[in-house]
Amino acid sequence: MADQNRHAVSVKAIYRIPTGNSQDSSNLSETSCSFDASNVEIGVIGLPKGFKATKPQAGDYTYSGMHDQGPLPPPKEGGDMALLIGCVQEAKKHSDNFLTEVIKKEKLHSPPPEKGKASKKSKN
Repeated sequence: MADQNRHAVSVKAIYRIPTGNSQDSSNLSETSCSFDASNVEIGVIGLPKGFKATKPQAGDYTYSGMHDQGPLPPPKEGGDMALLIGCVQEAKKHSDNFLTEVIKKEKLHSPPPEKGKASKKSKN
């Protein structure tokens, strides 16, 4: 049992969103979601299957499998780091979807802007 928990990897996302028009911390809606080996796929560290190593364009810092002197050896796949990558990728997808829904709800419940009034922009 202790050995099983020794390599436990998970990511927990907690969202605290103000409800209504108040910025008062007592009016927060809290939602959380956890990601671990039970609900995510192991992340791919190297190139996906079927992709060949190619020299990247200048300024592109994504993993390409290629170095100035030629192809890189494939990275070790699997393990705790690959699981952590998978958890973070899934948490990001969940966050994007969750926040998109929050924005849509705010737009539905917000009064339309008054015509003829210029928006205030601060210069900092």
